Amino acid sequence: MRSLGRFTAWAAALATTASATVILAGSPAAADGGGYWAQHCDYGRACIELSGSRQGPGGGVWNVNGCGSHQINDYYDYAIAHGNHFIVTYRDDRWDRVEAWSSRTLDPTNLATNIWVYC
Repeated sequence: MRSLGRFTAWAAALATTASATVILAGSPAAADGGGYWAQHCDYGRACIELSGSRQGPGGGVWNVNGCGSHQINDYYDYAIAHGNHFIVTYRDDRWDRVEAWSSRTLDPTNLATNIWVYC
């Protein structure tokens, strides 16, 4: 039989692991660090909104920083180009182009894997 101290430590470790798993599974997947979460798309940014009205740590809109390739890994349903045009690529190699100074819907059922901002 395990001692009460060992059992308590084991139970605490298990509870911590379980709660971390729940928190991570419920959180939106952040992009590669080349952006930030907000409530809206800021001027001059390429932005995508999480599908299903989900929220990131600062809001439901990912504002992309800079030009070029940005890795992402989540589901998005809307895109806004407050500046340069960009392309959202999906896991199945399909893509959606968002023209400069426009907005459009995205495929919320297809995992988005990359944003390429053209500058």
